[in-house]
Amino acid sequence: MDDVEKPSLTGVDAAAFLVCSILGFLAGHYLPPGIWSISVSVLVSYHLFLVWLVITADHPVGFSLPIWHTILTHLACFILVLVLILGRRVIPFFSIIQWFIPGMAPFERNWLFKGTKKKVEETPVTVIDPAIAAAHAAATGDDYEAWQQHLAKRSPLSRKPGTSLKDEYEQFMLARVKARAAASSSDSPA
Repeated sequence: MDDVEKPSLTGVDAAAFLVCSILGFLAGHYLPPGIWSISVSVLVSYHLFLVWLVITADHPVGFSLPIWHTILTHLACFILVLVLILGRRVIPFFSIIQWFIPGMAPFERNWLFKGTKKKVEETPVTVIDPAIAAAHAAATGDDYEAWQQHLAKRSPLSRKPGTSLKDEYEQFMLARVKARAAASSSDSPA
């Protein structure tokens, strides 16, 4: 649970949020009043704050999704911001709410730029015991049937804690090969 990052703002991020909001206000202030001034104000502050969060992230920054999915998801967030801007006629107190729209940037940063895309892990090369390899090579259909009967008869609790079913199978096959070798050596005259 330690690796789960909560989208909270630290003091530096809160100050950056305030600076980005002021810069967005100034960008929209020099345009004629109307939809363009509000849109530019909100979008500039939103994108400046998003860039700030991505640059100053305390985790490895990278795309969590393929690049085209990241672009499409960012466009979806962008459209959500535009819908909020265009809804200014129906949203009461929008003049206050519009300054909190850049607050969606931490969510988008954590979602799109976390850099936790699963990397392909190389499976480690394991050294196989020659006796186990020989047991697998000598396995027959009768061995498989005996293994199935063994599984049907044994108690599920009989396996030692920490051993896998594969380990149990290998031990079963080693015992079968040894029993087969002992039976063949006792049958042959010396």
